[in-house]
Amino acid sequence: MRSIILLLLSITSVVAQNTVPSLTTEIRVIIDEYENSVRANTQKLIAATTEDEKNKYRATIPSAGPYATKMMKLVQANLDQPEVVKGVSWLVTGAANFPEGQEALKMMGTTFADRAGIAEAVKQLEYHGLPAEPVLKAVIEKNTHRDEKAAALYALGAIHFKNFDASADRESAAASKSKALECFQQLYADYEDVTIQGFKLSDSVAKMFFEMTSLQAGCEAPQIEGKDADGVDFKLSDYRGKYVIVIFWGGWCHACHGILPLMNQAAEQLKDKNAIVIGVNTDIETEAKKALADYKVSFRNVLDNTSSGPNTTLYNLRNFPTLYLIDPKGLIAIKNGSLDAMVAQIIAAK
Repeated sequence: MRSIILLLLSITSVVAQNTVPSLTTEIRVIIDEYENSVRANTQKLIAATTEDEKNKYRATIPSAGPYATKMMKLVQANLDQPEVVKGVSWLVTGAANFPEGQEALKMMGTTFADRAGIAEAVKQLEYHGLPAEPVLKAVIEKNTHRDEKAAALYALGAIHFKNFDASADRESAAASKSKALECFQQLYADYEDVTIQGFKLSDSVAKMFFEMTSLQAGCEAPQIEGKDADGVDFKLSDYRGKYVIVIFWGGWCHACHGILPLMNQAAEQLKDKNAIVIGVNTDIETEAKKALADYKVSFRNVLDNTSSGPNTTLYNLRNFPTLYLIDPKGLIAIKNGSLDAMVAQIIAAK
């Protein structure tokens, strides 16, 4: 009888253990609940037939807040478990604007700085800007795992690169450039082969390095070339001796729509000023021709056929539209500036 009781107790214990979800499952359930709720709302928005219905669903997009609260409770109860890294990573990337996301960011630089499995979240910290710098430095200093250390070097370098690109004065630009190059050089020397989420970090670093050294005011503008809407080849250097305003744009880009009439006006205003406007369109060819017609584009365009086409890739485009002013010698005069500033500089030169 005693042996039967012990056997039953053993079976009950096994069953109970098997019905308790693993920590990995609990984390996945929270993430899935949030993503499924967003997906369901999106489907309703797509199916809506009136603007009132669409506005209703736009106003009811699920917040990550309640899910972040659940996730943080789970994280705090399992700080010593390796599986909890997934929850911390989600909080940092998926709930960054909530208190739990901010707390998770701090934890990434302390409790989890030396953990494996945080590389994807660490890479995403490039979008957090300078507030993420202490966290990234902690990961670089404490983490011995190659992917995590490489991701931290990449993210910190990317943050300083963006600060360099946005700097309004030479001193701050030089300081940011130096810090970016320090991170990039270490990544190239020790982690050149590391790939995160299918992307080789050193490839992205090479583009940023090229932009820092070859796409700044005073640098010779890299050649832009291709076919226009009529299938005729042309290139930027065809217009050497003139000022050239270049706009990278696409019909898919809502932010581009408003500036196209202004670009048309500038092309007309400058036609007697030894200056010209050209575009690099990033739509597929059929859509490009439609966009050129829809927006009555009056200036010549290279058709790059995609937002990752040869010219947009060469210029490491991160935002659309982006404008460059090229001077008559073929040097970059203004990078990513306003159209008004470019027109003013051309007129002042005359």
